[in-house]
Order: sequence, then C-alpha cells, then structure tokens
Amino acid sequence: MVKTKSLKEQVALLDDKFKRALADYQNQEKRHEAQRSLLAKFANEVLLAKILPVIDDLERAQNHLKDAGLGHVLKTFHQVLASEGLSVIDSDNADFDPATMDCAEVVAGPKDKVVKTASKGYHLYDKILRPAKVEVGSGEVAPVTVSPRMVDRTRDSSEVKPNSH
Repeated sequence: MVKTKSLKEQVALLDDKFKRALADYQNQEKRHEAQRSLLAKFANEVLLAKILPVIDDLERAQNHLKDAGLGHVLKTFHQVLASEGLSVIDSDNADFDPATMDCAEVVAGPKDKVVKTASKGYHLYDKILRPAKVEVGSGEVAPVTVSPRMVDRTRDSSEVKPNSH
C-alpha cells in the first residue's frame, strides 16, 4: 500500500511538471509569434524612412508645378504607403504635441498652436517614424506691416493721379 501511495505521488508530481513545461512551451510559442508579427509589421521601417525625403521633394515639386500627372503619381504613392501602415501626422493648426512634433521655431501666433508645418511627420502604424517639424506660436500678436498700397489708399482722392498709358 505504501508503494502505491508513493507511486501515485510521483505520478502526480510528474504530471504537474509536465503541465508546467507544456504551459511554458505554449507561452514561449506565443512570445515568438508576437515577435515574428512585430518583425513583419516593421520590416519596411528603414526603407520607408529613406523614402520620406523623396516624398517631400515630389510634394514640393507638385506645389510648384501643379502638374496633373505628378499629382496622380503622388496620390497613388500615398495610397501604397498607407497600405503599408504609413500615415501623416496631422499638425496644421493643431496644439503643439512634443510627442509627435519637433518645434523648429517659435513665431508670433496663438500660444502653443502650430502656425506652420515645415515638414510633415509620419506614423508607421502606432510608432512615430518621423516627427513633424513645425513653427509654434508664442502667444504674441504678429506685427502689422504697412504696404505702400495701403499708404496710397489713405491719401486724399484728389492727390491720386490717373495712369497715363
């Protein structure tokens, strides 16, 4: 009887060790799968980071040229990049967010608001690939500049001379 009790205890102990080893193995498999998934998700990160300056150049060219063909190419390019998890950080007229933006300059304008975006920032899924470079308002009112045309309008209308062509 003592022998069977001892054998049952050994079986229970071995069964417990087996269950623990199996659970450890299953947890290890889950960790490896999560790592593989992250690796696949961010495998293109370096390539996409190298492409961003090219996108910036193409967008500057499009802003200057206003070419329909280039506009179509850019639209398609943005769609492909979006399908790979790339998205633009919305910074125009937003509150300054140091987590997603770099302040390039503090200028006159609404306090802690983005006055101008110097270069777009991008997310790759939930990770910041490149922060937006922005100009942030200091809370000061921008000085009013008076152009010569404004001065001419304030003169008496009798002083205005007709143009002779």
